[in-house]
Amino acid sequence: MDLNALVVDVTQLYGADAASTSIRFELDATCPPVLGDAQQLRQVIHNLLQNAQDANELNLLGSGQTGPVVLRTQWQPSVGRVRLSILDCGPGFSDHILKRAFEPYVTTKARGTGLGLAVVKKIADEHGSRVDIVNRVSDGSIIGAQVSLSLAADKSSLV
Repeated sequence: MDLNALVVDVTQLYGADAASTSIRFELDATCPPVLGDAQQLRQVIHNLLQNAQDANELNLLGSGQTGPVVLRTQWQPSVGRVRLSILDCGPGFSDHILKRAFEPYVTTKARGTGLGLAVVKKIADEHGSRVDIVNRVSDGSIIGAQVSLSLAADKSSLV
């Protein structure tokens, strides 16, 4: 499946008026198709995008400033994988939360269930993928968070 097309398709659900923060695409045009279930990966993208927008809203309410949510794909030919990353400009996470982020019922949201990242992790595991979450840091300050997923390329499409 074409991951870039799926990313764009999922974001169409949000529409320009529905999102309080803008979305910036950094999609690598050289990405080959990836092995994966489109419905499950759609859920992953939706969960991660919603989390990123929620984080940006939190920062917007706190500081009055925020940047776009960045959706990035990168082809990594040396390992035969495509990396999907979603970057936000939110407040980031404490070390305690980072260590437990993919456990069910762990949340920093007042109205969250704590199941979104647990679902992402389960789907990643089913796809033989690795999922990582880190704080983005600049000049010693947290400037947001990044969640990345590494998916296997469809080797039959590589020439």
